[in-house]
Amino acid sequence: MIMLNNNLRIFITAAELQSLTETAKKLYVSQPAISHAIKKLEEELGVRLFIRNKRSTLTLTEAGKDILALAYQMADLENRLYQRAYAENHLMGGVIRVATVPLGASLVIARVLPIFKKQFPGVQVELLEGTPLEVKNMVLNYQVDLGISTSPYMGLEYKLLMMDRMISINRDDAVSIDLKKENSDLVLCRVAYDSIMEQLAGQNIDLSHSTVMEAASTQINMVEEGNGTGVISELMLSTIPNALMRGRVLPSMEIDISLITHSFDDLSAAAKEMANMILERSL
Repeated sequence: MIMLNNNLRIFITAAELQSLTETAKKLYVSQPAISHAIKKLEEELGVRLFIRNKRSTLTLTEAGKDILALAYQMADLENRLYQRAYAENHLMGGVIRVATVPLGASLVIARVLPIFKKQFPGVQVELLEGTPLEVKNMVLNYQVDLGISTSPYMGLEYKLLMMDRMISINRDDAVSIDLKKENSDLVLCRVAYDSIMEQLAGQNIDLSHSTVMEAASTQINMVEEGNGTGVISELMLSTIPNALMRGRVLPSMEIDISLITHSFDDLSAAAKEMANMILERSL
């Protein structure tokens, strides 16, 4: 690659992992080498990029955040450059980065990826998973080419993939949940929590007394064991075996799930092929 120097690549990885130790492991180099590369880049730019602590944890400075955003744009442009060169030789190559909410990974990407890899073996596909807001921020910051996330789309272009809604789940009864009331025994996964807070922003929703875990499978297990009533995506629930009772959630939460990007017209050739496959196989 001809645009990004090695120190800038190390900076991007360190910013994503927020750890010197983990960056060294991922890049198969020593931790002192990572520290040296970051220090060298800081000297070249004349700014401090990270705040470090004794545990080798890295926190971006304000300047570091801005430079990371620009570095992602450079990496995106570099990838487009090489994909254009591949196309000139009637080849499809380069890297595509796709970020998705867990539901998109299980219902869309899992079906599309094997077909895409078979048709375009020269294209490397990198997948990142996150909450709806995390996915949208990755697209906004040029960290990925494409995202699968929920509305609102924060000014990004989008194409609808599927419709979803939030429902309640309970071990014994079909319980209706009013999110505007106090629900001390509410059990949520991280994606459901973030979706509720984003979709119902400004409606005085207080989830501070809820139990929140990272994975939907853990949430379902907690409800099955009688630890409370859950709120979950209906489509997500359909992907995990369970015998739970379903109920209503108030206010009603109908959710669009879409493919998002800065501009579908400006996608690289490989990213356009991926987008087309995703749209053709959406629910």
